[in-house]
Amino acid sequence: MTEYNKGLLYKWVPGLGMLGFIILIESMVMLINPIYAGNIGQMASSTGILAEYYMWGNYAVIIGLSLVLPFILRIKFRFRSKELLITALVVMATMTMIVATTHIGEIVVVACLIFGIAKMIGMVEMLLPIQAILSPDGDKKRFYAIFYPISIGSGQLGTFLPAVLSLDTGWQYLHYYGAATLLLLAMICVIVMHNQRFAKKLPFIHIDWLGLLLFGTILMSLAYIYAFGKQQDWFNSANILVAAIIVLVSIFTLIIRQLTIKHPFLSFKLYKIRDVRFGILLLVGQGLFMGASSILSIYTSAILGYNWLTNAELGLMTLPGIVLAGFVAFHWTKNQIPIKMYIFSGFAAYFLYMVMLYFMMVPELNITQLYFPQILNGYGMCSLFISIWIYTFDKVPQSTILPSVAPVMIFRSFVMLGLFTSLIGWLQYEFQWQSIGDMAVYFDSLALGYNLGTGGSMRDVQLGAILAANKRLLGYVIVAGLGILLFVLFHQFGRQKYAIARYRAYLKK
Repeated sequence: MTEYNKGLLYKWVPGLGMLGFIILIESMVMLINPIYAGNIGQMASSTGILAEYYMWGNYAVIIGLSLVLPFILRIKFRFRSKELLITALVVMATMTMIVATTHIGEIVVVACLIFGIAKMIGMVEMLLPIQAILSPDGDKKRFYAIFYPISIGSGQLGTFLPAVLSLDTGWQYLHYYGAATLLLLAMICVIVMHNQRFAKKLPFIHIDWLGLLLFGTILMSLAYIYAFGKQQDWFNSANILVAAIIVLVSIFTLIIRQLTIKHPFLSFKLYKIRDVRFGILLLVGQGLFMGASSILSIYTSAILGYNWLTNAELGLMTLPGIVLAGFVAFHWTKNQIPIKMYIFSGFAAYFLYMVMLYFMMVPELNITQLYFPQILNGYGMCSLFISIWIYTFDKVPQSTILPSVAPVMIFRSFVMLGLFTSLIGWLQYEFQWQSIGDMAVYFDSLALGYNLGTGGSMRDVQLGAILAANKRLLGYVIVAGLGILLFVLFHQFGRQKYAIARYRAYLKK
């Protein structure tokens, strides 16, 4: 009779050793990536590959994470945990080496997609025991309150550390060290992980492979538009138009297929739940604020002249806000406080962050003055990741939550973030040229050598145009943010009752 073992390691491994193993594997899997956003400029200049390919590859990692989620449990029940984790680590190491050595952009993108798939398989193997440790009673809310700050904080460290290391050693060596670390972890897994199955072996049946292909086609085509849109002048490019047509046709085909087959790849029953629909609407607001955060990067790079390392150091100032959001979330969930005002606090922090940036758009600014806005940025980002996720999936059955997470996760982390980042980048460029046009009246005087308050140089005109465009964009975001705050304030979140914008109490249904 076959024996099953829901643990990961042999019985001779002590409890502290098991805890250390889980923390080591999960932290390395989360930190190591094939592309680090702060190093894209170095990678492009070193290899001759367009920076847009690396941006496309960065999106491909997120897409790979989401593609495998709907049938991740079938993969877990089909193979042993040892087989899955070792294979995932080896594949991640191989893809990392390919990205570090290739000079072909398309290979970078494919390698990143495969890396994302392997990364999710490895993460899920660790997430189940981590959830049991952080929330022994199976409380999803408590797990999110602890795990998300750790995950988001690791992401911030994963931006800063590569920037520092690549400055000292070169970006390729960072990939070499990452690949070597992953292979070393795979060797450790060979030694300490048992060979038993997690549960009864299940075959690969009732998987909609065509639906998976359509879903991947939609996302990769959309990622191409986001990455290459600015470089190819958006819809004036034939390539962008073709990609947009592929997205629309694939969406239509996928919807028809999912509604007509017996075992769909994506179940649309999830969207019949009221909280899920409103949660997705809140994710649009979160995507707006996260995309608008790119305005700070434009300001620090173009106006203040910061390099990628200084920008990465500035990004570390989000960590106190992330930690604070985690503490507040833990208290909120522990005491079963209604989630509405926690969601409101996240949007309010983002709103205040944008207001402060609006008044900081000046030619010279001390970096320390940006610390507090970054703390607000970290709190808003982390609190909304936790609170919207709790609100959206609170009524989703535990048995269906993993397949349900994929479309919502990709909507939050890729579709909305990529859309608003691209939209704001395009608007900033358009507003910048409009500002230069508005100041064109002074150009003749500049040519004659007069100083009519324009700074006496064309460079000052350009910097003034960037500042004007940034302030205009931030003004629009602030107005939209005010609307989001009012929506959250007046919306009834499940059990809560409100009257004329006053938070009174909550009544059980």
